[in-house]
This record gives sequence, C-alpha cells and structure tokens, in this order.
Amino acid sequence: MLESGVLLGVGSAVAWGTGDFAGGLAARRSSGLVVTAGAQLIGLLALLVGVLVLRPAAPQAATIGFGALAGIGGGLGLAALYRGLGLGSMGLVSAVSGLGAVLIPLGVGIWLWGNDVQALQLIGVALALAAVAAASGATTKGVSREGLVLALIAALGFGLWFVFIDRAASHDRLWALVISRASATLLVGGTAAVRARRAAPPNLPLIAVAGVADVAANAMVVLAFATIPVGVAAALSGTYPLATMLLARVTLKESLPRLGLAAVFLAVAGIVFISLGS
Repeated sequence: MLESGVLLGVGSAVAWGTGDFAGGLAARRSSGLVVTAGAQLIGLLALLVGVLVLRPAAPQAATIGFGALAGIGGGLGLAALYRGLGLGSMGLVSAVSGLGAVLIPLGVGIWLWGNDVQALQLIGVALALAAVAAASGATTKGVSREGLVLALIAALGFGLWFVFIDRAASHDRLWALVISRASATLLVGGTAAVRARRAAPPNLPLIAVAGVADVAANAMVVLAFATIPVGVAAALSGTYPLATMLLARVTLKESLPRLGLAAVFLAVAGIVFISLGS
C-alpha cells in the first residue's frame, strides 16, 4: 500500500502538469508574466479563504522569511516556465524544469540537512530522474535557445522553492503557502504591470485552471513533507512533465515518441521503488 506522502507527491505531479499545460496554452495568447501573475493571484485568494476558515496563529519570523524566499524562487520559475511553454516547446521546457526541481532539493536535503533516504528510495529517485531525462530527450527537436534558457531558469526557481518552502513549512504549513504565494504575486504582478501593458487579453479560464492546479500541487507537496524527505517529495512531484506531455499529446496531438513512452514507464517504476522504501 502506498504511503500517504507518496500519494501526495504523485498527486502534486498530476496537478502541476495540468496547471503548466493550461498556463502554457494561455501564454501563447498573452504575456507569460500576465498569465503567471493571474495564476498566482487566484491561488493566493484560495489560500486566504483557508486562512479565514482555519484562523491559524500569527506566523513566526522564520516562516515569513523562508516563505518569502520560496515565493521569489517559485514566482520567477513559473514565469520562465509559462513563457517557455508558450514558445511551443512544451515537452523539453517542462522536462528540464522538472529535472532541476528534483536535483536541487535532493542534494540540499542529503548533504546539508542530513535527510535520511533509504536505498530503495534512492533507486526510485534515480528512475524518476531518468524519466525526466527521457522526456527531455524525446522532445529536443526544433527547440530554440531561448526555450532552453527559460527552462534552466525555471529549474533553478523551482529547486529553490522546494528548499525554502520545506524550511518555512516546518513551522507552519498554511502560512508558509500563503506567504510564498503572496511574495510571488507581488513580485510577478508588479513586474507584469510595468512590462506587459500592451499584452493581449488573457484567457481567464485557462489562467484559473493554472492557478487552482498550482496551489493544489503546492499544498500536496507541503503535506507530503510530513512523511517523506523533501528530496523524495521533489522526485515524485518532479515527474509532472509527463502529465504535461500526455495532455499535449491528447489535446494538441503532439507526438509521443518511444523515449516519451519510456519516460512514463520509468516514472511509474520510480514511484514503486520510492513507496517500497518508505
């Protein structure tokens, strides 16, 4: 039976992949900054409803500081991701960003914080990384240099989000999410207001889907931290490019070559090994 943290990690991958697909489609019509700002705002409003209902105690200084840093990394990463997806290279941009989101928190968790990771979980993480690499190799044809740069920026931003949100959530999970989202909304929203005044009108339904899916994935990842190490949670949720790829295949008729199919099988095998080591 799969551990709850593993299920939450897989659920976050599905939610992130869905949100990224919706955000990428929206970014093909409007500015990536505008799409990101709208998605962040929708997610923030959903979290504020949670605060009004649950009425948690005031956040600690560590939660505010780490949460704000997480929001900066996540906001910049998401803006770069949506812009890259909007260029049309959905598979590669999503895959490379997922690779960074796995490697950075995994390395920090093991070498700096001394997280305990079992041998079977390490095998699962390796399989998850292989899945992301296979997804990347399956979609490299015709990708622009700008798309690759944006993918690397997204990878760095998402990796930093994992590192800082883990620290913030150790004090208060709900406030960690709220402060992270508020920080990202202010940063990306302010930048969008300055730089994207002439952008085409955004697709609000797609932005709504992206915002809700993104905040749902954030919440599941933070809840997963309670039972599995941050590196393992990142490895599971880092398979989100597969969801994006499959959605692009079904709705946009993008091809899914043999490497793409191999990525799916590797991801499933990785999930099994991670769960066996829990």
